[in-house]
Amino acid sequence: MSSIQQLDPQQIDAMRREINHGLMVTFINAELLERASLDVGRSVVFYDADHGFLYAVAELPDTGMLQRLYDNTSIRFWSYGC
Repeated sequence: MSSIQQLDPQQIDAMRREINHGLMVTFINAELLERASLDVGRSVVFYDADHGFLYAVAELPDTGMLQRLYDNTSIRFWSYGC
């Protein structure tokens, strides 16, 4: 059974990292009151198979939730910060 894998953001191409950073800032600003606790450098960031930003949360979900995310979404990787 496959699951979401941890990713070192430094393994992502520099241009993709810059794009992901901008997408995460936009994501946070879109619902600033609810997402004000998120930080581009410290939050848990979720990516698709191509290392594209998808979502961010303040804390890493438990392994059961990570498996459900893998099974039901396009999330394939996570990292601390982007």
